[in-house]
Amino acid sequence: MKKLNNIKGQLKTTKLRVATLALVLDIDDTTLSKWNSNIVQPSLNRIDEIGQILEVDNKDLLTSQNRDIKGIADALQFEYNRLIDVGLTKKITITDNEGNNKQVNNPIMVKALKEFVEKFGK
Repeated sequence: MKKLNNIKGQLKTTKLRVATLALVLDIDDTTLSKWNSNIVQPSLNRIDEIGQILEVDNKDLLTSQNRDIKGIADALQFEYNRLIDVGLTKKITITDNEGNNKQVNNPIMVKALKEFVEKFGK
């Protein structure tokens, strides 16, 4: 599991307890424990609230994710354009449970782009 936030580390620099922080945020203790363990992540609004309470910069609540520059964003856009050119559509129409037509992301396009990102990143 990738460590994306450093809430636990910043919380340890204070006397504030998890139970107290959970109460002021009006969330369950287990939710905050999941954030501290990086099992799930809080929203950016929650990061901002926590930063305000702990009096730290929001960036100090996040763990830096150093990445090698490989040009993936530009390559991904090129691949998207190529898939569109060969006839793959961005959206498809489905019928929901109530019989209404609904536009959703084309799962074939999503899969192709995700696979491209995965292969490109290796």
